[in-house]
Amino acid sequence: MPHWEIGAALGILDNERAVKISGAMFTMQRGLGATLSRALCQYALDSNADEFEEVRPPTLVTSATLTATGQLPKFADDAFFIERDDLWCIPTAEVPLTSLYAGEVLNEAQLPAKMMAYSPCYRREAGSAGRDTRGMLRSHEFDKVEILAVATPEQSPELLQEMVKRAEKLISGLGLPYRIIEICTGDMGQSHHRSFDIEVYAPGCDAWLEVSSVSWFADYQARRADIRFKRGTQKGTEIAHTLNGSALAVPRVWAAIMENNRQADGSVRIPDVLLPYMRGTTHIVPKSE
Repeated sequence: MPHWEIGAALGILDNERAVKISGAMFTMQRGLGATLSRALCQYALDSNADEFEEVRPPTLVTSATLTATGQLPKFADDAFFIERDDLWCIPTAEVPLTSLYAGEVLNEAQLPAKMMAYSPCYRREAGSAGRDTRGMLRSHEFDKVEILAVATPEQSPELLQEMVKRAEKLISGLGLPYRIIEICTGDMGQSHHRSFDIEVYAPGCDAWLEVSSVSWFADYQARRADIRFKRGTQKGTEIAHTLNGSALAVPRVWAAIMENNRQADGSVRIPDVLLPYMRGTTHIVPKSE
């Protein structure tokens, strides 16, 4: 059974009213469905708090900020733009986090600078009409937890592997079936140096869903954002490297939990790692029960 049918039967997914409020391609979770979404965010943040500084960045950014990460000009048609103020709604927390050190020179001792952020994300999803628009797989607004690092070129290869392992640990901890795919050069964007996707299987949709993507951008973003670092007493500066990962794309993981953890009685079992955030709930059951 697909997650949108499970969610409706449990009374925790109310996309009909979301559309009434905001129009097509918006979603709304209620009750324990909303609690589950929040639990996923907190789980991802707590799991990375040992190494990554939590940041609560602005979700409206300037054109320069969106250009630094490569979203502009290429993806302008897929972004929400507030013309009156020349501000853009962020498509991912990667955008403001990358520009946190824009125009600055860091000391080598400060690197790697590791950050993480929860944020709502906004995308027009241009060209997706009629494709994956039911349920929570594709919408204009969704929640995501991002991890990001600014590093030296020498630190970056090992840091990439660490970030992939962190994203993998989140998914494996949830008990969901998953696979890791290294993206080939022809499928990567021009900004990417190396990239990995983590996908989970959703049996109700009979599809593998991308729930995390970890990428090393080399100096592409840092050069555009003018993020530099200085080595000790060495004269001059060097361009830093940036890496980022979607630690957890909340709606798709939510959907995968619905479809993989549905029990014979119609309830949905909460993964053990989320129980501390669920206010004592172990199973989501229909309201009539």
